[in-house]
Order: sequence, then C-alpha cells, then structure tokens
Amino acid sequence: MANWPERETWEAMKAGDACEMCEDIHLPENQHSFLVADLDITYVRLPRNQYKRGWTILALKRHASELFELFELTAEELSGFWGEVSAVAEVLNQIHSPAKMNYMVFGNRCPHIHCHLIPVTFEDDPNQPIHMLEKEVFLADAEYQETIHQMRRLINGEK
Repeated sequence: MANWPERETWEAMKAGDACEMCEDIHLPENQHSFLVADLDITYVRLPRNQYKRGWTILALKRHASELFELFELTAEELSGFWGEVSAVAEVLNQIHSPAKMNYMVFGNRCPHIHCHLIPVTFEDDPNQPIHMLEKEVFLADAEYQETIHQMRRLINGEK
C-alpha cells in the first residue's frame, strides 16, 4: 500500500502550502541539517545524518516542485540551480576525493526542489543502490563545524 498523503494534501504541499522545507530551510540549524551557504538560487545544507561522509543538500530558495523550465522555473533559475549544484559538487570533490559524486533529485516525501549530493568512495559497492535511510551516522559537534567551515571557505573561493 502506498504511503502518499491524501491527494488534496499532496497538491497543497506541491503548491507550497505547509511545505516543511520552506518553513526551515533558511535557518542556521534545523532538525535535519545545518546551513552551510546562502547562494543566489539555493541554500546549501549539511545533513546531521552523515551516513555517507559529505552528504550535502542544495534546496531551491523559493518553493517549486518540478524542474520544468518556463512552467515552475525561469531559464535563469534552472541554469542557476544546476550551476550551484555543480559548484558545490566540486567543493565536495576537493574535500572528499570520492570515486563518484551522485546527484539525486527526488521530492516524493517533500515536493520542494532539492538535490542530494552524495560522495561515493572506493570502499562503497558501486552495484548497491544509494539508500539514504540505510543507517544514521552522527558526528561530534566539532566535526560538523569543521566540515561547514571547510565547505564555506571553498565555496567562497578561499584556499
């Protein structure tokens, strides 16, 4: 049996009414993540659960639920979104040197445009699907702060 919300509730969420992400994506800290950067188009967030070290989320600043150009996004927003995803992926590549960076856009639980960046290492099995709820790995506060600091430096072009 599907666990989708009632159709009316889902349509309201897609329209931005009671969007959980809109409520707290801009805050320095929320239940799920820490704010790393406030870019032109997106907020960059580091999830508390670091089951894959470096897992990062970029969320569109304004509410939209689909990547449809000229329907929900302007051409500039669409281009800007993917440009920022690419720039942050490069930052994560510099920090973690992954075998591969995975780019994941879902929205089945929260219909707000966001992209998960998940660095995959050579120790990971490339034949296994990514499962973000596989396990929970929480860091010490100092580790989160060091990671955020390192990401901010590189996002800002500092060495």
